[in-house]
Amino acid sequence: MTGGNESCTAGPTSMSYLTCLTYILEEWTGVEDIGDYLSYAFYILWLLFPLVVVFVLPGVIVILFYVSILWLHIYKRKNEIKEAYSHDAWIGAREVLATLWDGHGRLWHGYELHGVENIPQGPGLLVFYHGATPIDYVYFSARLHIMKKRRCSVVADHFVFRLPG
Repeated sequence: MTGGNESCTAGPTSMSYLTCLTYILEEWTGVEDIGDYLSYAFYILWLLFPLVVVFVLPGVIVILFYVSILWLHIYKRKNEIKEAYSHDAWIGAREVLATLWDGHGRLWHGYELHGVENIPQGPGLLVFYHGATPIDYVYFSARLHIMKKRRCSVVADHFVFRLPG
């Protein structure tokens, strides 16, 4: 290291943590000027970050769909006996999935629901646009279930039923 000291902070000049880490990596790998290589690697990561985001978001949504389906299947198998003695055994499963999807919508997209008080108590018709995937309906129904404890049925295009799972 610098001046034969064991620590980066000891010695006549103190250095930053990143500089200390650079010196440690240079000694460990035997490569001189490793900072140039690291700055190039960070540049490539920064350059490819939008592509990673474009492919990670659909992957996370598909994984969450399959986790939801798996959760419902396990919940159904576990509660087959309880279903005979309970009025609705699916309350717990709805709560868990609504929380999962609402958390994903809030964290990943900043999804908020305004004007829920304007939805009538009886039957109603909500018409809304969805993009390439009907993920906004999933966020809407999850948030509505958490806020009002209401379920809504959907009339959908044939595309929705072609989604895997």
